[in-house]
Amino acid sequence: MMAPASYASLDLGGMRVTTINAGRFALDGGAMYGVVPRPLWARVTPPDDRHRIPMACNCLVVETPHECILIDAGLGQRFDARAREIFDVDTDSSLQNGLSRAGIDPEQITHVLFTHLHFDHSAGALTTVADKVRPTFVNAQHLAQDGEIDDGLACRSIMGSSYVPSDISLLRTATRLEGISGDTEIFPGVHVEVTGGHTEHHQAVWLRGREQTLVYPADLLPTRHHLRPYWIMAYDMFPHETLTVKHDFIRRILEQDCIVAWDHDPLSPFSHLRKTPDGVEAIDIGTMP
Repeated sequence: MMAPASYASLDLGGMRVTTINAGRFALDGGAMYGVVPRPLWARVTPPDDRHRIPMACNCLVVETPHECILIDAGLGQRFDARAREIFDVDTDSSLQNGLSRAGIDPEQITHVLFTHLHFDHSAGALTTVADKVRPTFVNAQHLAQDGEIDDGLACRSIMGSSYVPSDISLLRTATRLEGISGDTEIFPGVHVEVTGGHTEHHQAVWLRGREQTLVYPADLLPTRHHLRPYWIMAYDMFPHETLTVKHDFIRRILEQDCIVAWDHDPLSPFSHLRKTPDGVEAIDIGTMP
């Protein structure tokens, strides 16, 4: 399978959106597709000899006239040898390398917006310098839903390693990690919507430019294959909520002809959706350097 490019950009009209390849890794295919039988999911994402499938961490940088916002921070590089082997972490791809190739200095980032605080979405917000863990984005305000911060600190998860409470504590003390309360427009054209499902306070991000709208559904729709109704991750805290919410979410994307930015799809970062007799499919769209 071809690896995604380090970065790719779209102009929404007064708002430039760049997807950053912040890391490649692998997860158990059965966990990614929940109740779906292996013979079905293995046709579209063939696993390796340890039943793992390839994943990407696709983060977004949103540039407006006044802000430079990073949406999610990927899984970082602070893995010991055992964890690198378990998750098959690609040591050549990272958030900082991706930003550098896109010509974006970490000091330019004004805000880091987390869809949720699982390690593969937040660990890259911290980095190790001289054997000390420090914030990656020293000038940035960090934002997540209030309830997500509380759940992360308490490690409320069906998988114990999903949250790293010590990371969240450090973000809260060493950065301006602040809570968001519910659905809101946090900047002009940048809206967050609590979806639940994956975690109780998981949120999607809508970006509305003058010409186009883009949505980052995060782990409500982590890959194009999760457009299928019952293809739901075993990691989801509230799978029935995922089922019902994503049905409505997909309907709205189709009605508004939005661009979808995938957070974990290893094939392409941006797609339009199209309804077919067999369901909804993703049509990849062109990008600019």
